[in-house]
This record gives sequence, C-alpha cells and structure tokens, in this order.
Amino acid sequence: MVVGLGGHIPTTMYGDEILKIFLSVLCGSILGLEREIRGKSAGFRTLALICFGSTIFTICSYLLGVEDNRDRIAANIVTGVGFLGAGVIFRNNFSVSGITTAASIWIAAALGMFIGIGEFFLTGISLILAIFILFVMDYIQFWIDDRFQHRDYRLVFKDKAALEPLRTQIKGLKLQARFIRTSRSDEQVIVEFQASGRGEKLNAFNDWLLEQGSIQSFNW
Repeated sequence: MVVGLGGHIPTTMYGDEILKIFLSVLCGSILGLEREIRGKSAGFRTLALICFGSTIFTICSYLLGVEDNRDRIAANIVTGVGFLGAGVIFRNNFSVSGITTAASIWIAAALGMFIGIGEFFLTGISLILAIFILFVMDYIQFWIDDRFQHRDYRLVFKDKAALEPLRTQIKGLKLQARFIRTSRSDEQVIVEFQASGRGEKLNAFNDWLLEQGSIQSFNW
C-alpha cells in the first residue's frame, strides 16, 4: 500500500488526475532538457514519456481499487525502467558511457510516481535537486577530473638508456607514475605505466614524448 510520510494514505492521491498527467510531462521535459542539450541518447522526449508513463501507471494502481496490492505496479515500474536504463549504457574499450543518462531515466520514473500519488512538494524538491546534480555538479566534476587525471601509457623505446630521461621528465612535471610492466622484445624496450596529475601537465608530457627520437611509438 502506498503511504505518506506519516504512515497514512496521502489525501492528495485521489483526484486531479488530469493535472498530474500534465505535470508529469512538464517535469520529465525539464529533466530531459539537460540531456538533450548534451546530445545524449535519452533526451527531451524520452524522459518526458518515461515520467508521463510512470504517472499513468501509478494512477492506474489506485484506480484499479486493489487496496492491498498497489505497490505491485510501482515495483514493476522500477523493473521496467531498469531495462530502459540498461539499454543506454555502453562500454568503449576502458570507459563506460551512459550511466548518468540511465540514472536520469530512473529519476524521471521516480518523479512520475511521486506525481501520481499527489506528492507535489516532494516532486518539486526532487526535481530541483536532480537539476542541481546534472548542471552544477557537472562543473565540479570537470574541475576534479582536470586536476586528477589518470592516463595509461605504452611506450616503445629503441634502447634501455632512454628510460632515465623519462623518469626525470615525469619528476620535473610533478606527475605521479606507477610503472606496471617493462619488457624487452628484440632491440626494443616496452614500458607500460599509469601517470596521474593535472591535465595541462599530462598534455605537456605528451608533447615531450613526441619530441623524443629515442621513442619509436607511444599510445595512451
């Protein structure tokens, strides 16, 4: 049974179904606008439909009149949204993309369910927090990522003597390096390591690598 904050059925659950439907489309559209601006797969229309659909199913759960099993439809909404979210997550080599979009789908469904049971105040607070996380915290994350970047390098040297200038350059740029593997193949020395530090320092390190004639190839 769907209950309010005090353990009772919200008095706003019944009635105003048309208002709830239009409000769900509005909230989903606002949430989807951020994803649309960033060109993500689940954007403006998708999140509006998800929020809209969650509200409709929530309304159906109490209009059906089954007092003891209203939560069954709510549980199935969560399950269905889980499948939708999984569909926008992709793995590219060593990175995973689409997780934030999947979380936005999840939140859109939750907002729709809140609207469906008439918790308009909680819907507003949740929507504001969701927009804050998607917009404001994105700049905070960018600031953190720029100062604490991690890159995996694979360098191929012509001879072992070139390793010492590499360590000197890493120390001079104040980068942190964790050497993973050093191997030899014929006349080549292959070094694999992870470097971490500020983005501008790592870019300067890449420029230095390009200028070194002792390095046959490198990738990161």
